[in-house]
Amino acid sequence: MDDETLQQGLRSFPGLAHRMEQIGKQGEVLFINDSKATNADSAAKALASFDGIYWIAGGKPKEGGITSLAEFFPRIRKAYLIGEAAQDFANTLAGRVPHEVVGTLDKAVAAAARDAAASGKPGVVLLSPACASFDQFPNFEVRGNRFRDAAKSLLG
Repeated sequence: MDDETLQQGLRSFPGLAHRMEQIGKQGEVLFINDSKATNADSAAKALASFDGIYWIAGGKPKEGGITSLAEFFPRIRKAYLIGEAAQDFANTLAGRVPHEVVGTLDKAVAAAARDAAASGKPGVVLLSPACASFDQFPNFEVRGNRFRDAAKSLLG
């Protein structure tokens, strides 16, 4: 199976709650909740599945950060960084991926949706944080629910 066929198959899979969960589309922009991606290895699966990514990442950092995700950086149009890991992730992305430290998930969803819509190209707003949620949320489910609610409010 070639890479393009794999990506098409993944796009047609609706995902599970908080794991590659398709929330909806606004124009050519797909919103994906991958809140269960609490480390870089888990986030790699989502980052490998899409191009034109507006990546929401961060939270309570885990050892190793996101340096292991460098091979996926070309797929990311812009990253929106939240939580305790935001500055460390910004340092890793500096000069390689456009990024913005936004602080909170609600701000990240709004900024990513705005930029994705303004691009005029197909894209994916992807919450795949590569971090634990405990700095701002009690668990990944609450974080994912917050993303889902924010995305759905934009989708109408």
